[in-house]
Amino acid sequence: MTSSSGIQWVGICGSAFWMGSDKGPDQQQPRHSVQVPDFAIALSETTVGQYDACVQAGACKRAAAEDGLPELCSSDRGEFLPMTCVDHAMATSFCQWAAARLPSEAEWEFAARSRGKPNLYPWGQQQPSCELAAVPDPECMPDGVLPVCSKPDGNTEQGLCDLAGNAFEWIADNYHQGYEDTPIDGSADPRPSNWMSMRGGGFNSDAKLTTRTRTFHEPDFFYSGLGFRCARSDDE
Repeated sequence: MTSSSGIQWVGICGSAFWMGSDKGPDQQQPRHSVQVPDFAIALSETTVGQYDACVQAGACKRAAAEDGLPELCSSDRGEFLPMTCVDHAMATSFCQWAAARLPSEAEWEFAARSRGKPNLYPWGQQQPSCELAAVPDPECMPDGVLPVCSKPDGNTEQGLCDLAGNAFEWIADNYHQGYEDTPIDGSADPRPSNWMSMRGGGFNSDAKLTTRTRTFHEPDFFYSGLGFRCARSDDE
């Protein structure tokens, strides 16, 4: 289903799943059960064209220019590229304009793991390659991010693309080092923090691209490898 904002929504049937890991880095621990309700999530990362429609409507601000790489943040660089160079507030504003919101970490991980399966990557267990993801490799991505959904072999079982590689994605949660005391109902972590969560890995980062990898930044941070996708609750 495609909305008036141009977002193609994919419905995800909720369920309980084991989120995180007991063997990974501290920020992925502890492994814990989360009950995720039904929700919908965007098929792809928000595109330049979709974001530009929000700017034209007066609901979004133009992207900032990254120092030294302004061309990677230009609004005329291709409408099907992921929208990057946006901070957390800018991503939130777009999703609100689209009658949606940023996904919670639980929703994002549940979707990236094809509804909570024990998949190490969105496509399964196979190590990332240029055929599966827009990985941090100049041979795969010589000029930065690729148009969204350029690597269909790396999609989830529900068809979601670019949940590993291409651009990092802002998440709704306030970031904390581990999962102690985080919500178990699939909602975003509301506890105060100086950082916001990011998921997915970017074209110019050395972050691992697993479905459990987490990182963070200050909410006013932006760069050419950081974008977002929207989600909405089943009743929205």
